[in-house]
Amino acid sequence: MGDRAMAEIRTGGGSLYVYTHLGGSSLPDNAKRAVRAARSRWSDYPYATRIIVDQLTKDGRDQETGYGLMLQPSAEDEHNSDKPSVIINLVTRELTVIRGGTVNELISFQDLT
Repeated sequence: MGDRAMAEIRTGGGSLYVYTHLGGSSLPDNAKRAVRAARSRWSDYPYATRIIVDQLTKDGRDQETGYGLMLQPSAEDEHNSDKPSVIINLVTRELTVIRGGTVNELISFQDLT
């Protein structure tokens, strides 16, 4: 059993996918907090990505399971038919929450502060 989901972090050069095994329902709120934490680095994609990943996976530090990182979306997402249910786009500075193939939220980073 789990609550599986993925977040896609889009940068100018590609995407990084963060998988959570148990935190899918809370991933949208966690992503919003992570984007806020990276605010001072939104224009610096490598640093912003690292801060966001760090925030999204902080509950799993030093644990063998619970979170994963991928360059291609190859994990389950129970909230969006195995496609990322949260998209953090550093280029457009937008966060999108998708549930069941439908965009539930499209939020500008500015609106998160």
